[in-house]
Amino acid sequence: MFAVAALVAAVCGPQECQQAPAQPVRITVVTVLATAGNKTVDPRLEELAKEVQKRDPSLTGFRIHATEAKSVAVGGSTSFDLVDRQKLSVKVERPRDEKDRVGLSIRPPGLGEVTYTCACERFFPVVTTYRTREGETLIVAVMTRPCMLKK
Repeated sequence: MFAVAALVAAVCGPQECQQAPAQPVRITVVTVLATAGNKTVDPRLEELAKEVQKRDPSLTGFRIHATEAKSVAVGGSTSFDLVDRQKLSVKVERPRDEKDRVGLSIRPPGLGEVTYTCACERFFPVVTTYRTREGETLIVAVMTRPCMLKK
């Protein structure tokens, strides 16, 4: 029995057997403003617009206000500036799993905390209750990286 333990210790020293720390997660947030005041849709937002209009057909114009990306360690959190001093808080709850998904908690303006598992390189859009002075609806879209699985 002692020989087996010694063999394991010799083959797998303390540093080699420790689990590698989880890689930081790259979080990208796109701030989108939607309006009923026009019908102009940024071509990059056409799919998003179709999905949002299923729930709120009055929103006909969609534009990108800003895009920002940050790297966040697993267990860490950060905030993103959106529009009109509004912020989005994001916490990385779980590292990338075997299906290449990451666990996040987000707190969009006017909404409670939303915890979910997101697919890598896929945006998760959230229509908030916040309206700008011009009456535009704030939408935030969150995406994570790195993606390690080969397709």
